[in-house]
Amino acid sequence: MKKLDFTTTLNETQSYVGEQAGQYVLAAFLQNKTADTGLRIETDIIKSKFVAKLTGSSLVKGGSGTSGNCTFTASGTIVAGEVELTPKPMWINIELCYEDLEALWSGLNSGDLNARGLTDDFNGALQAVLIDAMNQAFEDAIWNGSYDATGITTNSLFNGIEAQITTHAITSGATFSKTNIVGFVDQLVESLPAVVIENKESLKIYMNPKSALYYRQAMMALGYSIVGDGATNTLSTYDGIQIEEIVKIETDSMYAFDPQNVAIGVGAMDNFAQVSILDMREHNLDNSLRMALQGKATVGVIYESECAKFV
Repeated sequence: MKKLDFTTTLNETQSYVGEQAGQYVLAAFLQNKTADTGLRIETDIIKSKFVAKLTGSSLVKGGSGTSGNCTFTASGTIVAGEVELTPKPMWINIELCYEDLEALWSGLNSGDLNARGLTDDFNGALQAVLIDAMNQAFEDAIWNGSYDATGITTNSLFNGIEAQITTHAITSGATFSKTNIVGFVDQLVESLPAVVIENKESLKIYMNPKSALYYRQAMMALGYSIVGDGATNTLSTYDGIQIEEIVKIETDSMYAFDPQNVAIGVGAMDNFAQVSILDMREHNLDNSLRMALQGKATVGVIYESECAKFV
């Protein structure tokens, strides 16, 4: 996975657009738990980008003589599972009166807010609020997005992982508990193709922290210690498959896939990409602060038949 280094703090009152805003915009979409689990990251997408994964079937043949390889005979197929990533615009625009900022200012600075300029610490705190808010909204869309051509919310811009997985989909409507969670995880993994299960070291199971708690409770009831059983299984794995806890996943849903089979796409740092914290006293004399964060992002399941969901 590509390593990305993010700028930490805007200095004083600044506005960055395009490439200058790049580190801030990337941080707003990629500093979340889901991205950190190893998903494929594609950045600098101008309009759209195809991301593919190749698989072959029936490629190897055998024999000799007239039935062998004396003459060239084509065998098998190579199939490209691909997804088109088309990042969608998301933004935050907010204006705050200086009176509303006094409590935050007092916690980070000393002195009168209206008598002093914004400090790096103060701007950093405001920037962190914007980046965290964007990450939370985008991570929710990664899992629960449902495309609506007329929609205006972040969850209506594109289909998330739940909507994109259709082949191996178990729809139960069950309520998870410590008495049934292990059986449901069994069903989830069993629904995957054998060739995918064979490479379980690259697989991950994704569930809500509450569901993961039920799983740990169930495993402890079966005699597993809180630090694991000393073998390949621990309370954070299932048959050696790592379990990831994601708050934005619904409590009674879970997923299994290779994280490299899911791609996050972030748009190019064009004129739409922006991060701004502006002291309006320096512009139109308003006693307020305006903040803006804009970028584009999306998510795509590359080969959905190698993924499974239990919802």
